[in-house]
Amino acid sequence: MIKIRAEYCPQNHRCPVIRHCPTGAITQKDFGPPEIDDSKCTLCCKCTQKCSVFMPVGCCEKGPDSRRW
Repeated sequence: MIKIRAEYCPQNHRCPVIRHCPTGAITQKDFGPPEIDDSKCTLCCKCTQKCSVFMPVGCCEKGPDSRRW
């Protein structure tokens, strides 16, 4: 599962990570925090490599993310 740390997202621009998602699982309303549709997410973790706001939780071949929530 990929979680988004919305409190660390500047929310003053279009999320540049959206274009890196191969399945279109990341969406954004206006300049709010991005959202992930778990039914579309394939856990490729490309988003987590592009921005630290996106955090893997128990997936992505790396196990649990060591960064603190």
